[in-house]
Formats: sequence, structure tokens, C-alpha cells
Amino acid sequence: MLITGGGAFNLFLVERIEELTACRIVIPDRQIIEYKEALIFAFLGALYWNNEPNCLASVTGAPFDNIGGMLFKMNHSR
Repeated sequence: MLITGGGAFNLFLVERIEELTACRIVIPDRQIIEYKEALIFAFLGALYWNNEPNCLASVTGAPFDNIGGMLFKMNHSR
């Protein structure tokens, strides 16, 4: 089992997965984990920006697909 994203840094989670499965656990180096997580969140943001569902009922068990997230605009002029 390849574990990536923020969960790969959660030692308790990784240990429980090891205890409860017969899978061989593979955790890539930190740079790959962080790159993948950033890439996925950028993709979720692009879906949000295009008004497309980024939270699928078939994956989450939610009653319907939806668009999660919020957009905040900051005014940097003072």
C-alpha cells in the first residue's frame, strides 16, 4: 500500500494500517508526499474555480456530489 499526502506523516495512522492489514506499506520520501498533496489541493481549487464538483458522493458517501471550499479575496492596499 502506497501512503502519501498528510496521512503519511501520521505515525499512529500508519501503525494502525500496518496492524490491521497484511499489506506491505510504502511511504515515499517527504518531497514526493508534499508535492502530491500540493498538486491535489491545486486541482481541487481549479475544480472549485470552474464550478465543478470536487467532492464526489461515490467517494465520500455524501448524498450527492458537491463543491467544497471557499474563496477569499484579500485587499493588499492599505
